[in-house]
Amino acid sequence: YGLVGSEMCIRDRISVFVVHGIERESSVIGALYALGVKRNDLLRHYLTLPVCVTMLFSVLGTVIGYSPIGVQNQMADAYAYFSIKQMSPVYAPYILAYALVMPGVMAAIVNWFVIRGKLSRPVLSLMRKEAKEPPVRKVQIHRFGFIGTFRLRQMLRELRTGLTVVFGLFICMLITMLALDCYVMCENVNVESKRDTKFSYMYTYKYPDEKVPAHGAPGFAKSLKREMYGNNLDVTLLGITKDNPYFDAKVTKSANRVILSSAAAEKYQLGKGDKIILTDEEEERDYAFTVDGVTNYSAGLYVFMNIDSMRELFGQEDTYFNVVFSDRKLSIPSGKLYSILSRQEIEKSSEIFVNMMMNMIYTLLIVSAVIFCVVMYLMMKVMIDRSAFSISLMKVFGYRRREIRRLYLDGNFYVILLGAVICVPLAKWSMDLVYPYCIANVAIGMDLKFTPQIYIMIYGGILLCYMAVSYTHLRAHE
Repeated sequence: YGLVGSEMCIRDRISVFVVHGIERESSVIGALYALGVKRNDLLRHYLTLPVCVTMLFSVLGTVIGYSPIGVQNQMADAYAYFSIKQMSPVYAPYILAYALVMPGVMAAIVNWFVIRGKLSRPVLSLMRKEAKEPPVRKVQIHRFGFIGTFRLRQMLRELRTGLTVVFGLFICMLITMLALDCYVMCENVNVESKRDTKFSYMYTYKYPDEKVPAHGAPGFAKSLKREMYGNNLDVTLLGITKDNPYFDAKVTKSANRVILSSAAAEKYQLGKGDKIILTDEEEERDYAFTVDGVTNYSAGLYVFMNIDSMRELFGQEDTYFNVVFSDRKLSIPSGKLYSILSRQEIEKSSEIFVNMMMNMIYTLLIVSAVIFCVVMYLMMKVMIDRSAFSISLMKVFGYRRREIRRLYLDGNFYVILLGAVICVPLAKWSMDLVYPYCIANVAIGMDLKFTPQIYIMIYGGILLCYMAVSYTHLRAHE
């Protein structure tokens, strides 16, 4: 989603630059027309540069992505934390076509329409540099004083460029939200898993005893499946007693009523009163349950029900259990157990998500900031170049640099401010809709709520980028 939007943003920026170049060279173009040069020749001339630049950087980006500092570097943490074999990059034809061919084709199509329209003007109009009168001249503005009115008219004159900046900001915010959603989800899993895990040890039996060990709380766990966005994920159906001290789930004695863990509720977007269907693939049987509520438990996809009801549902004896929870280490022969899971192991594993994703998160945030600064710098440069003659006249008439900046540059602050107010929540809403598809194969919850501090940091970062770009322009024109 972010990659497609970035390409659209880049193509739109290139078309703005090309249009600006045609307007600046319109007298030369008009003279060439008068000398017999055909429009198609000029069209090919102005198409060559943007298409070549797009193709060059698409090749460069693809090479970097397939190089050791690209995909292989991103996989380094996965190799360090998990026992997986070394995987080689896949040179799939559709990926190569998307990375190498599609950017140049789309740049050619977009710029062809834009440039063709600009080159269709009459020869005399091009030679005289007659600019099409923008409709904003007819807008009556009398309430903001001279400076306010001038700024507003200037922004309306540069509406296309301003919209390009706002659209670039939106695309950058999509990339930023992808990074922050990833960070917030992993951090929430880390914090909430530590908060919600109240037992010290979880013993999973291979050969269950007839009697629950002292200081242990029995449970009946069964692994079932539920499909989500084409991925069949493991969901643990866990039968517990009403007085189990390690879970807050208020289970009732019923064969079809369950309590969802917060992770399962977030993953499957379910709440009280909804239906959930779990599949036993070994027996090829589906089980339908009604959700009675949601309990805080983020350490995995769990569905809680009354242990007696679960025993009856799956045809087990009245005293059957295969899991024991305890607040201390129990003396159980290892031969009877599949595994022992400690609280420390859960806390350590929950921290892995944050550690593994930080490289990608930093990369996305840096790329987003760089793209936004480049877009804003180039767009502001186009605005200044278009107003260069007017700025020169104002200098002749005695206007000081600070006054010229207020008239021609400071108005962009309000464009960025308004764009940020619109783009940040819109990008957050859009990415929250898309993000579940990005982690459809990951069996964890999706708590994507931002704290107010994160929003403050986002808006502060946008303003810092604007001030840095504005300062750079001022230094360049001193």
